[in-house]
Amino acid sequence: MRIAFTPAENGFAFSNGFTNHVLRIPAISVDITTRGRCGGMAAAAMDYWYAGLAMSTNSTLPQDGSLVADYVYSRLMDTFVDNGLKFVQYATSLDHPTWLRGKGVARMTREDELPKLKARLDSGQPVLLGLTQARDVTQLGNDHQVVAYGWEQDSRYTYVLVYDNNNPGQEVRLKLTTVDDPAERAITGSNGKTWRGLFVESYTRKMPSFLANGRLIHDSTDPRIHVIRGGGAFWIPSPAEFDAGGFRWESVVAAKPGSMAHVATHPGNGTLVRERGTDPIHVVYGGKAFWIPSPEVFEGLGLDWNAVREIPQGSLAGLRSTPLDRTLLRERSGAPVWLVDGGRLRHVTSPGVMDRLGLEWGCVRIVPDGALAGLATGTPIY
Repeated sequence: MRIAFTPAENGFAFSNGFTNHVLRIPAISVDITTRGRCGGMAAAAMDYWYAGLAMSTNSTLPQDGSLVADYVYSRLMDTFVDNGLKFVQYATSLDHPTWLRGKGVARMTREDELPKLKARLDSGQPVLLGLTQARDVTQLGNDHQVVAYGWEQDSRYTYVLVYDNNNPGQEVRLKLTTVDDPAERAITGSNGKTWRGLFVESYTRKMPSFLANGRLIHDSTDPRIHVIRGGGAFWIPSPAEFDAGGFRWESVVAAKPGSMAHVATHPGNGTLVRERGTDPIHVVYGGKAFWIPSPEVFEGLGLDWNAVREIPQGSLAGLRSTPLDRTLLRERSGAPVWLVDGGRLRHVTSPGVMDRLGLEWGCVRIVPDGALAGLATGTPIY
């Protein structure tokens, strides 16, 4: 099973290349050196997902001091405060069970954590997942944190599907025996990594304050002011437009240099927008705005009038003309599901194709009838 979370849509476009930092686990006063900010990126990706915020497509690493880099760092610290003791427990446990030291990492993973992981995913929630390599507390920096969004199982193995921030945009599969087998205790990843164990981490969602709806923001090196809608930044092109939008100049926040480079230029999937002073309402999927032609269609799509966000005049022209690749679309009254691939719509011809390509039915976006007519099409996928 898979939930409606994908690395391509809901993960950061950049890799976890942040410089090492020494962190302290407060509960036990242990200092560790991290290899990047994996926990912060994983927790932040879940924050964005829960809030329905768009991810920037910028694949360059945010510079320290910028909004996204600082937010990721703060979330990294949260994960260590909340889960540091669990990492220590795994690091100081043997792989195998002993009378004095308990059931061991292999059995803790399979008997305690795997059922918890499956239950959480089955309820439709992504999971902040700890992956362990350390065999003592001095090696805690070798451990890792990812987002789990699905699982599969055969007669011998369980496969956990994860967004690994060292492999942006890719599905990584973790393979482990469902039942402890002394001959095969390691967890192997499709990206070549090997782990001793895994566990479900404590996670409390947060909202990036700089992406709150209606936030007014500009880069301190760029005078252009933007308003945030659905996690995307919309440029306010003139003082007259600023005043007409009812904004307040004292509410504008000056972000540190480089910050706006990692704020999306389109809102999250399902964001409803209307340009100021106009009637047409659009729903955004994959960065493209789809016109909703009537109140009847709006209500037939199950949309919420109170969720419509006003954007500056002229903003629709700045959105994408074609949805982002990997966007799944279906017209309201039509059966065909379409995958955007190379800027073209390709018909996904069967459920088997969906499964083979690792596509999730919950990620299929419903648009008004006729909305796809103007998009280029490619060959069907069989």
